Amino acid sequence: MKKILTITMIILLAAILTAGCTSTRQQTPAPASQGDTLFAQAGTEYAKDNFQAAAELYEQAFRQYRAEGNITAAKDALNKVSLSVRMTAEFPYNRSVTTALIDTTFPEVPAERRASWLPCKASQCITSDGETLFFANTINNIWSHNIDLMRQRTESKGETPFYDQMKSIASSPSVEGGGNYVNPVQWEGTETLSIPAGLLPKTGTLRLWVPLPIETSSQRNVTILSVEPAQYVRSQTGTGADLGLAYLEIPLEEVKGDFLNITARFRYTQYEVRYTIDPAKVGKYNTSDPEYRQYTASGDNIVVTPEMKAKALKIVGNETNPYLQAEKLYWHVISYPYSNVPHVRLGARGMPESVYMLETGFGDCGTQSMYFAALCRSLGIPARAVGGYQLVPGHEGTHFWSEYYLPGYGWIPNDVTIAEGAEWSYEATDEDRQQYMAYYANNLDPYRYIIQKDVDIPLTPSQGNAVMFDVVVQSPKAVCDTCDTDPEFFLMDNWVVSVKKA
Repeated sequence: MKKILTITMIILLAAILTAGCTSTRQQTPAPASQGDTLFAQAGTEYAKDNFQAAAELYEQAFRQYRAEGNITAAKDALNKVSLSVRMTAEFPYNRSVTTALIDTTFPEVPAERRASWLPCKASQCITSDGETLFFANTINNIWSHNIDLMRQRTESKGETPFYDQMKSIASSPSVEGGGNYVNPVQWEGTETLSIPAGLLPKTGTLRLWVPLPIETSSQRNVTILSVEPAQYVRSQTGTGADLGLAYLEIPLEEVKGDFLNITARFRYTQYEVRYTIDPAKVGKYNTSDPEYRQYTASGDNIVVTPEMKAKALKIVGNETNPYLQAEKLYWHVISYPYSNVPHVRLGARGMPESVYMLETGFGDCGTQSMYFAALCRSLGIPARAVGGYQLVPGHEGTHFWSEYYLPGYGWIPNDVTIAEGAEWSYEATDEDRQQYMAYYANNLDPYRYIIQKDVDIPLTPSQGNAVMFDVVVQSPKAVCDTCDTDPEFFLMDNWVVSVKKA
């Protein structure tokens, strides 16, 4: 290898000498284009946390580069526009608007208590362009962070989401000899992406990655019935992959009518997962096994750091049994109130989600799952964050939960977020809540649609250097080589998932 590299360097050096590039004459640098000037100004604003100003300047640079015929630089500038916009997209409110929203939503709460919800440590606010901006889901987080208010809210509605629908499953006793996978439910699903043609250029290629179900221990008999229009499907990962995808390439000049319509249809069987674990029967890990190494390694968002390990060790104390350690970690994570978090900004910043929860205490289903997995991995317990959708009747939506591996048992699920619904109930007893949360420590209901076995699984094929939130794939991902805007911003508004019992 070294010999080949040496020969290659000699050839390159000869080519450079032939071209006269080693001249000792002082080279006059080419004058910067107007696009370069705008791009540099935008970078200066971005470095000063003036993200809105940066986005505007990068947008000007994009158009200037395109006018200059510098297509490569134009694409780079457009990526920077997307990155800048993502830094503030989830923070639409200034202080006065946020204060008004709080006062209107909680008029009966004393002013001093309302004021305590405004500091950034409580509300996840940021500073951009010299102004304090507040997270779009601040009000939702106030509800979930204040149990007394949440219970008043559920009582007024006469329903506690998730808890009311799932408590009968959680309270049902295990059937002796029934196995770990019981009570199968057959599901049929349809995914539809309908993009208004007016949002798309007239020429170029739209590359799409559409999520699909995969085979897992609990999700079986997966059948992909169709992906349409079939002529644009270039590949599928198959149901045995770690991340289910159909990849399409769509020539935009072929888009006719008012909408570009993409559909996928599938069916599968989902099982309830039940485990009764004897700590004395947990085996020893084979630390040389490739899967063990994969799921104990540090990743982009499930991060193993000295700080994460120190936190995990503090939580488990002197406990050394991996099952009992994982139980302690579960109850630690569940002690934090549910919180919406700014995923798009975290991705743009390169802030690992597990680290964000470690440092701030804020986490929703995805962040909580990644935090739990990171704590496990730091102790040498294989763990991952599994995702797709939860199908709780009346509350269907995107969702993530965790799994950790025990030798002799397999992958053990838990769902901190669904479990937290017990705390919201206005009528449950403490014993009811404890039983419900204990169920979700190592069991799982069959109201699931699984797309990926872990986070941060690369797309197939790769998206290249396109800016996108690819930590999770619960909706289509897109790259458009001729678009003037980031296609990811309009995909979500035009994406519908319907999964019903067959």
